[in-house]
Amino acid sequence: MQTDWLLLRCVCGQSFGARRGSKASCIRCGESKQITTAAVFSDPNKLTEAVAKANLPREIRDEISRKLDDKKRRQLKTRNHANSSTIQFILGQSTDERGILTLSSLHNILQREGITDPSPEQIIGVAELQGVVQRVGNEEWKWLA
Repeated sequence: MQTDWLLLRCVCGQSFGARRGSKASCIRCGESKQITTAAVFSDPNKLTEAVAKANLPREIRDEISRKLDDKKRRQLKTRNHANSSTIQFILGQSTDERGILTLSSLHNILQREGITDPSPEQIIGVAELQGVVQRVGNEEWKWLA
């Protein structure tokens, strides 16, 4: 049986958590009657995060959110090495509706994804060796997979 966890808010402004069905009272003022349920969680770890976030002043919460978003964006942009499934995805994204892949389109997708290794030329070379693409023109390949 799964336990629900409640994010509760007291009239004094304090947020806290409790199990569904338990008698809850505010950890700041002791109030137990004028408490509202703000959210329900099935995971106590998510509840912990929600309580911490709910008790932060809005300005600090917004600043932390913005910094976390910036950090996540930087991490995604600095992801410079691609694994095989990422390369397969990028090859598919670089291929047009006729099944044609160009060095330019491959370069653009790699740049958009923030991947610098391997290079477009290396990816095409391996794809040709593996028989996934076949050269059909100057800097153009037909997707065979």
